[in-house]
Amino acid sequence: MKIWQILIFVGVAALACSNLHVAEAAGVGDSPARMVAVTASSYNPGEVSLNTLRAIFVMRYAKWPDGTPVKVFVYADNVPAHEVFTKEVLKFFPRQLRQAWDRQVFAGLGQYPEQVASVQEMLAKVSATPGSVGYLSLQEVNQDVRILQIQP
Repeated sequence: MKIWQILIFVGVAALACSNLHVAEAAGVGDSPARMVAVTASSYNPGEVSLNTLRAIFVMRYAKWPDGTPVKVFVYADNVPAHEVFTKEVLKFFPRQLRQAWDRQVFAGLGQYPEQVASVQEMLAKVSATPGSVGYLSLQEVNQDVRILQIQP
């Protein structure tokens, strides 16, 4: 084998390994982490459309139809669950969501959603706040939260 062939082989192998590591961190690969939007188990807003869910997460939906205020909880931008949820459920890139929040805040029309640091904090805050919305992997959902049903 020539030197340039070895270098190409090593480069391709390194790239494949790094992509595998990123996929595992994001919960994708052999067993993808299915993310779901959740609300407090004591609150049942019924089915919502994908457009309504997207409006909620870009902070443009202030109240549920019954008048209950919407409170949004999210993970930090660099948390793999945040990336998976925004891409797979909302069909946004995380940077698009951040840009929407920045526009709202800098225009004086809104505020950032509240950030949580862990699954336990997400569960605690969503379950304690009627009308709130957050997201978890399907395996993390418990009796304290309700999966928000999205219309097909």
